[in-house]
Amino acid sequence: NWKDLTEACPAVVTAVCVPLTFSIADGIGIGVLAYVTVKAMAGRVRECPLALIAVATVFVAKFVWL
Repeated sequence: NWKDLTEACPAVVTAVCVPLTFSIADGIGIGVLAYVTVKAMAGRVRECPLALIAVATVFVAKFVWL
């Protein structure tokens, strides 16, 4: 849904980060983090599935420790 910025912004971030990081996994990870962060900042964190929040937490750990 391109009219909803909480959906569009993470999609654009993912599309930009995949070629910039030279890694599909890292680009998708950054996109997942962007999605959860944008939803939380908009006060709509309940729209995020619990599994997606868990995946975002794993990616935060990966990016912090690697």
